[in-house]
Amino acid sequence: MIIFVMRHGEAEPYKQDDKSRHLTRFGIAQSEHAAKWIASQLKQHLSASSIDLTYVSPYVRTIETLESMERFVAFDKMVSSSMVTPEGRPNEVQDLIDGELLTNDKIQSLLIVTHMPLVSLLSDVLCVGFNGRIFDTAEVLLLDYNAETSQGNQLGFYQSLT
Repeated sequence: MIIFVMRHGEAEPYKQDDKSRHLTRFGIAQSEHAAKWIASQLKQHLSASSIDLTYVSPYVRTIETLESMERFVAFDKMVSSSMVTPEGRPNEVQDLIDGELLTNDKIQSLLIVTHMPLVSLLSDVLCVGFNGRIFDTAEVLLLDYNAETSQGNQLGFYQSLT
């Protein structure tokens, strides 16, 4: 099965209420370009046109990232989860993923739309040898993941517009 781990698109500058920051126009464009790449990878690796399961942070910028992607890739099931916020714990998110995949063998693709630092820390936990890359906005790691061994291997990495 394949997993996409994605950081949200560029958001407006930091403010007191971090959860309500919106995407910039550039962040929307970044997200759209990432969605096109994700769609091409789905076709290449699974001959599919939709993501089976998506976990998204409840923060405004991650939800807007996902909304801006919908024109290019379909999402069959979306779950908003506080586990994938900036304070999320990578091992707990991995347990969530493994539990879902082990109880539902129909899931072939999964997308997680989250934030720094979780996006980087989670990638380290899920992907053998990934080694702590700092994700820029709208960057995406693609990995081939085995829930039985709780390990994945990198298949690709999308670098966003700058």
